[in-house]
Amino acid sequence: MSRKELGRHEVMSRLISKDIDGTEAAKLLSLTTRHVRRLKAKVTKKGPEGVIHGSKGKRGNKAMKPEKIISIKSLITSFYSDFGPTLTCEKLWKRHKIKTNKESIRIIMSKMGLWKIKQRKHNKEFRAWRQRKDQYGEMVQFDGSYHDWFEGRGEKSCLLAAIDDATGKIIKAKFANWESVEDVYYSGENM
Repeated sequence: MSRKELGRHEVMSRLISKDIDGTEAAKLLSLTTRHVRRLKAKVTKKGPEGVIHGSKGKRGNKAMKPEKIISIKSLITSFYSDFGPTLTCEKLWKRHKIKTNKESIRIIMSKMGLWKIKQRKHNKEFRAWRQRKDQYGEMVQFDGSYHDWFEGRGEKSCLLAAIDDATGKIIKAKFANWESVEDVYYSGENM
């Protein structure tokens, strides 16, 4: 029995001995009163095994059959020991008509020692925002933005803008056809 099941059995035994009522037991177990009644009936009938889930220790419905796992392992060792899980999965389907998913093959291959499951590495480097400059004019950021600024009354144009980093104020802005060297140079004059 797990700790959770031991705790449930303790609460159920208190309920059966009438130390607590069904509502209090439901609160202690975070269950509905209906579920507590069902558990109480199972515990009075089966004893401590009544709190253990009925499918505990059984194979899942979607679990691969042991015979299939053995045949996959033998095929992998014979033909695909140097392949990755995805390619092995494809080859098992194309050549041997064994349908499975690549994750199952990855698990089988890792248990066989043929594939090492990679753990995701988290980027530990912290990137903070750059502090704004202290003085006006110390740094000017310049960029162009293409957009239909005149709402269909002409071609798309480019807004060229120079913005002071310290204050965030627009120093100069100009519309141009594109970000050409001439347009950028002449819009930067007289700042």
